[in-house]
Amino acid sequence: MKVYKKVMDVTAFIEKLVLVLTFLLIVALTFCNVVARKVFHHSWGFTEEIVVAVFVLLSLLAVGLAARSGELVNLSLLPDHIHGFRKKVIGVISNIFCLIYAVILTYEGVGRVMADHTTSPILHINKSIFWGFIVVGGLSMIIHFIENTVELCLGKAEGAMSGEKGIYLEEANEMEESIEKADNLVVSGDDDNGEDRQ
Repeated sequence: MKVYKKVMDVTAFIEKLVLVLTFLLIVALTFCNVVARKVFHHSWGFTEEIVVAVFVLLSLLAVGLAARSGELVNLSLLPDHIHGFRKKVIGVISNIFCLIYAVILTYEGVGRVMADHTTSPILHINKSIFWGFIVVGGLSMIIHFIENTVELCLGKAEGAMSGEKGIYLEEANEMEESIEKADNLVVSGDDDNGEDRQ
């Protein structure tokens, strides 16, 4: 299990690095395109091809990482009102549905990679490369939904659709401990004042 966790941590680190690089690429290309359009009155059409394709990769990798930490946007009406084993069951069922979606997305992406032999209109890049970004993002979603489901079953995660953000659980626990300590100080202070009055 430790080896599995290390592999997943390395995978997540690589994905985060790719997210940062792709985001910087999108910002740089978009900014340069705006400058070229305003200053030189000439638009760089090729930037749109790259930005759209890279944005797909960025979005799907971000979904995968959000699935890992249980931070996907969700409707938490039901999970907020149940606890214990039933909450875990809801989380596993939600993860299974998300996993099915990720598998279908990846399967369709592979089909497009195999079928689409056309090239992009400006850069003449094979479109199968762009479809490959969907496959990479779908695989990221699959492995992280599986990871989250395993950790949920072992009691180490809150589930992708649990209504609680796993990344903040530790901070919330620390905050509760601080509040309890403050309450104890106030109570002990009141006791001391009562003794002084007697």
